[in-house]
Amino acid sequence: MTELNPDGGVSIDTLVLDDKLAKIRTQISSKLDNQKHLAIILSAVEENIEEQKNDKTPVSYFVSFLSLLDQCIQDDQIVDDNLATTTAYFLDLVFPFTPKALLKAKFNQILAKLAQPLTHPDAQAPLVRSTIGALESLLLAQDQPQWTSTSAISPKRAFLGLVELSFDPRPKVRRRAQEAVNKILSNPPASPSPIHIGAQLAADVSLRKLKELLHQFKSQKKKESNKELNSAIIHCLQLITSITSSNSWPPAQIETLCDVLLEISKTSDQFLVSSAFGAFEGLFKSMTNTIDVDKFANVLNIIFDLKPSINDTHLAASWLAVIAKALESFVSLSPQVCIEKLPTILPTVASFLGSNSKDIYISASQCLIAIVSQTIPDQLLLQPTQTNGITGEIYELIEVTVGFISELIEQELFSIKYQHATKEILEFVIATILKLRSRINPDFLSILETVGQWRTNEAENFPHNKEAEQLIAACISTMGPQVVLSVLPLNLTGGEGRAWLLPLLRDNVRSAELNFYKTDILPVVEFFDNKIKESTNKESINNKIFQTIIDQIWSLLPHFCDLPRDLTTAFDDLFASQLSDLMYAHVDLRVPICHALRLLAESNIAYQEGALADDLLMQQEFTVSEASKNIEYLASKSSNILSVLFNVFSSTSPESRGFVLETIEVYLQIAPKDELANTFDKVCGLFKNAMDEEKPETKAKPQTQAKLSITMMDLIVAMAKHVPATSHNALFAIFSSTVGLKDNALMQKRAYRIISKLAETEIGQGSISNFIGDIENVLIQTIEVTHNSARSARLTAVLLILEILPQTDLYFIPAILQEIIMATKDINERSRELSYQILIKMGQKMNEGGIIVNSKVPGFEADVPNSQASLTEYFTMVSAGLAAQEPHMISATITAISCLIFEFKDLLSTEVLMEIASTVELFLTHNSREIAKSAIGFVKVEVLSLPEEMVRSNLSELLSKLMRWSHEHKGHFKSKVKHILERLIRKFGIDEVEQAMPEQDHKLIANIKKSRNRSKRKQEEEATATATATSANPEKKFMSAYEEALYDSDISDEDEVDIYDEDSNRKNRGGKKSNQFILETGDEPLNLLDRQALAHISSSKPKKFGKQDMAKSDFKTKDGKLVFKEDAEDDPLAGKTSGIDAYLDAVKQAPVRGQRNKLKFKKTKEEEWSDDEDDVKPKGKVQGKSKITKPKQKFKSRKKF
Repeated sequence: MTELNPDGGVSIDTLVLDDKLAKIRTQISSKLDNQKHLAIILSAVEENIEEQKNDKTPVSYFVSFLSLLDQCIQDDQIVDDNLATTTAYFLDLVFPFTPKALLKAKFNQILAKLAQPLTHPDAQAPLVRSTIGALESLLLAQDQPQWTSTSAISPKRAFLGLVELSFDPRPKVRRRAQEAVNKILSNPPASPSPIHIGAQLAADVSLRKLKELLHQFKSQKKKESNKELNSAIIHCLQLITSITSSNSWPPAQIETLCDVLLEISKTSDQFLVSSAFGAFEGLFKSMTNTIDVDKFANVLNIIFDLKPSINDTHLAASWLAVIAKALESFVSLSPQVCIEKLPTILPTVASFLGSNSKDIYISASQCLIAIVSQTIPDQLLLQPTQTNGITGEIYELIEVTVGFISELIEQELFSIKYQHATKEILEFVIATILKLRSRINPDFLSILETVGQWRTNEAENFPHNKEAEQLIAACISTMGPQVVLSVLPLNLTGGEGRAWLLPLLRDNVRSAELNFYKTDILPVVEFFDNKIKESTNKESINNKIFQTIIDQIWSLLPHFCDLPRDLTTAFDDLFASQLSDLMYAHVDLRVPICHALRLLAESNIAYQEGALADDLLMQQEFTVSEASKNIEYLASKSSNILSVLFNVFSSTSPESRGFVLETIEVYLQIAPKDELANTFDKVCGLFKNAMDEEKPETKAKPQTQAKLSITMMDLIVAMAKHVPATSHNALFAIFSSTVGLKDNALMQKRAYRIISKLAETEIGQGSISNFIGDIENVLIQTIEVTHNSARSARLTAVLLILEILPQTDLYFIPAILQEIIMATKDINERSRELSYQILIKMGQKMNEGGIIVNSKVPGFEADVPNSQASLTEYFTMVSAGLAAQEPHMISATITAISCLIFEFKDLLSTEVLMEIASTVELFLTHNSREIAKSAIGFVKVEVLSLPEEMVRSNLSELLSKLMRWSHEHKGHFKSKVKHILERLIRKFGIDEVEQAMPEQDHKLIANIKKSRNRSKRKQEEEATATATATSANPEKKFMSAYEEALYDSDISDEDEVDIYDEDSNRKNRGGKKSNQFILETGDEPLNLLDRQALAHISSSKPKKFGKQDMAKSDFKTKDGKLVFKEDAEDDPLAGKTSGIDAYLDAVKQAPVRGQRNKLKFKKTKEEEWSDDEDDVKPKGKVQGKSKITKPKQKFKSRKKF
């Protein structure tokens, strides 16, 4: 195609075609017959082209496949349907790349060949569908003279056939034909008319067909329902949608179409109505050019001329929906013209609010809401400037429109005529206020006053107080509290009080004037304070009301500080000093004042960073530059603010000062670096003095409040990521001196957090890199002195160090490896999770290569040679733990290996995997249950993760060791072994597994066979119900790939039986009757017609939870913190001996399959697993204390240290 490739060579189209064909060639060995057949036919055609010594061009493929299609259809018979379908598929693929000149010149011959499969009665859907695609490309290539030709074989005749195929009963054929019609009409040949010559033909055929079908629909009896007729109407409407969406519907037939579509909208069939709306939407959306404005306006006029009666229950709601859709499309075409039409449109639509039918006036309200929300773009609400394109004319148009809407609401909709629809009218007014924002002032003030009086006059019992409050709230958020309170004053100190406005103000004030709060609202606090002081009865109801009002007024302060317009003038030194004094004097005011101070800075920072960049009106009323000035102003006062906050922080109890720290962190962000450095130095000085003073204290001395050193350390941690790099030396010095304090776990935890905080910034990461050698040494030296409570903080720091560990410091990995392995068995869930992340990160680092300087590893001789880092070397290091003397260490090592094998199995050689597997399998014969449990977990990972051939070669030896635990009831060994057997059977087949098993255990295989067969039968019986429930309620069963690998099973929970108990099998065979129970979810009876009804029907009797059940979940509290006992018998993880179980604990709430394959979750201490527990606990005995006590109130601090 030289027109696309003027320089010669291979054209772009040829390259695209080659790419498509290349993908088909790769399917020559596909397991799917249809894909393989395509590749074979393509190969044969290409061989033929090569034999004829032709190039593989689009023309060569076109000629070859067209002649092949000829051979498939001879004497009006399809000789080879499969070959014909494949050939048509390739023609559909090749036609778009065939030169248009060829398709025009040989139109008659090509059409004659394509017509055979299209008109043949025996042609299958795939053949017809592909041929339609080829015909589409053929028609797209024809020019205007050929379309206007009157010959017997012409594009117009072919297009008519395509339109007829758009009514085909076969879904895929029909859809493909409709798509072809749309594409052809959307791409008309060059001509004076912008509309395709075939559009009139398609419109005539589809409209005539639709009228005939609609006549048949009307003539059928009311109770009759002809599904075929309804389907035919929907198919016809789909074709009309294809035509209208291509902007090709003839203007002369628009009115007729709208009339028919509205007639269809009257029907009660939701599918017909939906299809009619689709045709309308296609008509509206097709008009996207400015030249279509008059055409669109004409369509709107036609639709308004078809306006039904306001009480027409069949047509009114549909008509309103069409109006909303039409205006939504019209505004994108010409927003100004659309807004100009609102004064005529809104009253017409609003008249339907007077309907007697609730459905109709609700639809009218929704239509009005849609019109106002969608037809006035936010851009047009802006004030006119030289850059935003808003002219004085547009500004005046919006002013007039807003004035008209307010008059319509106040004079018409608020009249007695529409009293029955007050709720819906208020919803429309709310939507209007939220759309027009500040432009409603002052036009809507009288509306606000009217609704405010309705809400204030409680004697009349206004039934729509909720909507009235929502309207007032919308006014507060758009016009501001000052404007609203000028119309509806609070009158708290006298007159008709509106205390109910206080919660509305609290929830809706934003970007208001802080000075208004200072001068008009806050003084009321003093008035009520005096009232309380003057009262003789401090517990009186009036005093409580006064105190509630005071609390509500203070709760407004944070919201007036949310992006205030007058920050630099309102937040002066005097006001800041007053707030500081109040925080010192009144502990209960610390929360709202700190919240206010935090929002003061936070809101401006967020706004400067683009938080409301999409809000055009806000951007104009409050510029980003103003927010920047506010931040600079606050930064100039940050030093004083921080001093006050530090003092408040020090005097607040540790359990409830998290909110103070959050405020401190915000001001640390904006504080000037030089002032921040000075402040940091002062805090460090106070910290040093506190440490020196606390040294002589005896350990036995009880701590009534937090030590000053801990408080100062909290502030140092908070400042760590904000201080300049010049202060980082002091930070690392503090870290080094405090991380090794044996008797101070709280200090250790905070010391490690210095590293975590520093790593959050690029400057901090750079400083860590500079001092990384020293940090590594400190971490290595403090292994033995780390408290368990500081373990997770330490592991977090270790993980961060490993992220930036240079290849020259790989000795750090073996130096701390043992600690990390042991941490996999830690009691703390976070510690276990981090230990697995660190093990994986170490593996990744070792896999990157480098030199390990072994002489630097503690305990190694100075002359130990260096070693090369690799993944194999890493596994050798980890495996060294298998030679430990303590079962706990061996178990932890096996757990670590299991995790690493699952993670790195694809990067290890077969020899290494075999060696690791054979070594760990030896521990299956160990007498320690703790070790054996971890080894069984490893076997499960091995079976699921390692190559199939590797497991098969070792299957007999593996099973001989594994089956030793198949009869062990304690510790869930038998269920774990059984799950492994199930997976082996799934992988290798039941016969191969049975052959590899010891002969004395063949009985287990027999029982598995029985359970699988029984499961299969039951699944077949309940296939329909199961499929329905599964499709309706899809569940995510597992939280990770590793967990799915461990817990997924081919036998369902309810079908599984105990393969070790023949008696249970006999018991389960007896009764086939299944008891079903309805789960109670509340006071409402179960709706059996609801789709979710199945979710409330259970095959097991639902348990009713009482006080005793809830009491089991209570923890003892001390000073607002959860406290767990440390006694051995109460340790919730004391029985956690399996390494794999410990790994799974890293995944939150990991379910574990029990003896009967039921998913079980870790419960309370009396139900925890251990090696020594019995399978069945005796019933009737009270375990633990039987005393019933009221649980203490729990308080969880927002910040943890």
